[in-house]
Amino acid sequence: MKIAHIADIHIGLGYPGPTLAARFDDIVRVMDWAADRMIAEQVDLVLVAGDLFRKADIALDKASKEIRAATAWLRKLTAAGIEVIVISGTPSHDPISAYELLKDYGLSHVRTTTQPVMLLREDVKICCLPGMDRSTFATADDYRGQPAHIIHQAMTDYITETCQALRSQAEASGEKGPTILLGHLSFDLADKGFEDVLMQQEAILTTEAIEGYDLVALGHIHRPQQNGNVFYCGSPERLSFNDEGIDAGFWIHEWDGDTGKQLPSRFIDTPARIYSTIKWPEDHLAAFIAGATFEPESMDGQIVRLHYTCSEGLNKQLNRRTLERALYDAGAFFVAEIKGDIERTDRARDSEVTEALGPVEALRRWGENQAIPATEIDELAAMTTQLMGVA
Repeated sequence: MKIAHIADIHIGLGYPGPTLAARFDDIVRVMDWAADRMIAEQVDLVLVAGDLFRKADIALDKASKEIRAATAWLRKLTAAGIEVIVISGTPSHDPISAYELLKDYGLSHVRTTTQPVMLLREDVKICCLPGMDRSTFATADDYRGQPAHIIHQAMTDYITETCQALRSQAEASGEKGPTILLGHLSFDLADKGFEDVLMQQEAILTTEAIEGYDLVALGHIHRPQQNGNVFYCGSPERLSFNDEGIDAGFWIHEWDGDTGKQLPSRFIDTPARIYSTIKWPEDHLAAFIAGATFEPESMDGQIVRLHYTCSEGLNKQLNRRTLERALYDAGAFFVAEIKGDIERTDRARDSEVTEALGPVEALRRWGENQAIPATEIDELAAMTTQLMGVA
């Protein structure tokens, strides 16, 4: 028996790119490739571990196009006789209404769920634990007004109890075959990467919760990895510079038909678009301004950003449009950013930045004084607010 495990697809319009639909087309292309590979591998079952969609709060015209793309992908798999089980992911990404529509379509051999449930198949038992929203606990009567660590512990206890209850249902069914936990959440031993701090208030899947499961197939963390029998597949298409250098793809898990033992799992790399950061010291920028031939490393079809360091005087000589054009001529699919770290000789201290200011407002004043773009200041301010909430 072969099982494909994929997650964090984030089908959606509006990603930064040369057009509003360009990155949507990339996702559709990669998912079509993934379906072809799963069919060629003759997998018996596909598990989608949440975050099929990008955003929950989108307009109807966008939502309908995204749902049609998801439906077409599911139908391609089922037309080949492959069963698919899909759970919802993070509520801010996955609209429950979209999963209800998928269910209403009555797609043959497709089962979707937004609630914890144990699903039986003749040769496998799948215990489903969709993504959770912290606000569900924070607004409950028992926890309203409670500190973050109390709510965090309550969520963790709920996950452990739910996993144990689902496993007991699987054992009581009397069916043969492996018992799989399909979930969308953070495992406490996982490598969470840059998101580690921001995930401190999230629900946690503990080692106690996964006891007795043959395979734990998870989504939510965009870093493919294995911790014993716990797997994250990451995203099949890189979605931002946070995914730069991260493998993109999905897992195939296999059981021996004669012994019933699990064989080594294989990670399948997808032809995902590459994100690349180019870093220039001052002499590189000076040479470009002076008319030197632009000879970057290969960037064919890549989404690129260029960061450079130089003096304030040299920066004034730079024509950003000319540099951007050179990047496109070198083969870039999309130039996301050209940003300079300027060494100012007369950097004046903002007299209004005092200890009386809060951290977020002080950061905004600092950003303005450093001539950082307003959009980047807004992003930094939002991250600061999140980090303060964690603290």
